[in-house]
Amino acid sequence: MNELQLHVSSEVGPPDERGRVPVSISPAAVRVLLGWDSDQQVKSIHEASHSCISAVLRGVKSVKSIDVKGKYSGCSILDEDDDEQPSIVRASVYLDLIVIALAGREGEILILGEPTNGNASDISEATKRAKHYFEAGMDPTALAGGIDLDYFSPVPPALAEALLSSMIETITTARARAKSLVAEHKDQIVALARIVYDARRLSDEALTAAFREIGLYPDKSQESAG
Repeated sequence: MNELQLHVSSEVGPPDERGRVPVSISPAAVRVLLGWDSDQQVKSIHEASHSCISAVLRGVKSVKSIDVKGKYSGCSILDEDDDEQPSIVRASVYLDLIVIALAGREGEILILGEPTNGNASDISEATKRAKHYFEAGMDPTALAGGIDLDYFSPVPPALAEALLSSMIETITTARARAKSLVAEHKDQIVALARIVYDARRLSDEALTAAFREIGLYPDKSQESAG
């Protein structure tokens, strides 16, 4: 048992109206997290933030695996091959993908006190998606309802400015939502980080069990009893 486990209760409270089960965490556990400094410990917080927010935003993409075993990287892999996931999504759902990408940084700030240099790929993904959000006509305020800038060389300054303005607004909106969701689910993120840190890699049944333990997936026994 590590030091964090001594302070995080395995007891959970009753589910709320949305079926979420609160996990008890003491101030001592937060102090332990603030003292974490190894790669795997920091990555556990980062990936738990991505994964918890992905689980909260059901209907986007499910988490396929969480891995912090590598020395220089960690990852939360979304299930891109799920046949039940729609190939065409609403603008609001696409925006949620940007929220998930930015949740890792917001988790670091909330729990560790500041961001790390492990956010570069997340910001790159969010930037790419924000550009597509504009060009695919999902931004309701986009110039002319959306324009594919690949047809222009060079890109007219007015179009470049419109794209930049849209991308900044999209990423700012997504970041604010990520920050709010991470704060709301901080206890569950910390609890999942503990599980990820101990296991180093979660997938399949172990991942489902971890989500169920922290209250983000319904408990099958409770479903049967209901």
